[in-house]
Amino acid sequence: MARSARARRRNIIGKTLVYAGLCSLLVLFLMPLLWIVGISLKTREQIFTNPPVFFWVPTFENYVEVLTRSDFMASFVNSLIATTASVLLSLVIAVPASYTLARFRFRGQNVAMIALLVMRMLPPIAILLPIFVLFQAMGISNTRFAIILAYTTLSLPLIVWVMKDYFASLPKELEEAAYIDGASRMLTFVKIALPLARPGIVTASILSLLLAWNDFIFSAILTSNQTRTSPVLLASYAGGETGTNWGAITASGMLVIIPVIIFSLIVQKHLVQGLSSGAVK
Repeated sequence: MARSARARRRNIIGKTLVYAGLCSLLVLFLMPLLWIVGISLKTREQIFTNPPVFFWVPTFENYVEVLTRSDFMASFVNSLIATTASVLLSLVIAVPASYTLARFRFRGQNVAMIALLVMRMLPPIAILLPIFVLFQAMGISNTRFAIILAYTTLSLPLIVWVMKDYFASLPKELEEAAYIDGASRMLTFVKIALPLARPGIVTASILSLLLAWNDFIFSAILTSNQTRTSPVLLASYAGGETGTNWGAITASGMLVIIPVIIFSLIVQKHLVQGLSSGAVK
């Protein structure tokens, strides 16, 4: 009995320490977000109060100010269109390409994969000037189409590398069974490979979405006032005659974060499966 009581006590202590550690990590990771939320719900006077105000009556005047500005809604729509279009275009190009790299062997395959990896490792500023000159020559600079192509260029290597390993982890026997039943290569890809690769596609989509949604430097150079995205608009709130508008920056930041959080929660199940390297039940 005494030994059993000691075991239960150790079990309780162990669980308490584990939960305490998890709660500490949760607070640590959420602290920047909670700080931004707090600032967005303060007045300008409360933001600059010293010492900081930790208990106050929340106000939504910063959100009202941002939502009533036409430039915010326009930039938000630009971000939404550019991000959605670039993710879809990247998937349409990269998913078949990654399947080909995973299932076929051809001369120069390793070189192609290394080239994609080098392309992904390059800092965006290194390819910004060539892209800018190319778009100027094509006459598409300062358009949504230009920023969509730029985001697609950044996303393609990432999606190909993620999806190639995912397709390689899928059992070939299922596709071979489809061939025996008379299915073509394209039908097998559409009916067998793509459904099994759904978690990986979701994972690649989220990574591509975050890459495009948070981009600043490409949007700042390749767009105009009519086509700029939300990160560029947020940067415009800094400075000016009245100083940095921290209330507008934090409120805009929260409004920009919310769509990504909602999308991630919706596809959470597939995201976890995709990050676990595509195990097949």
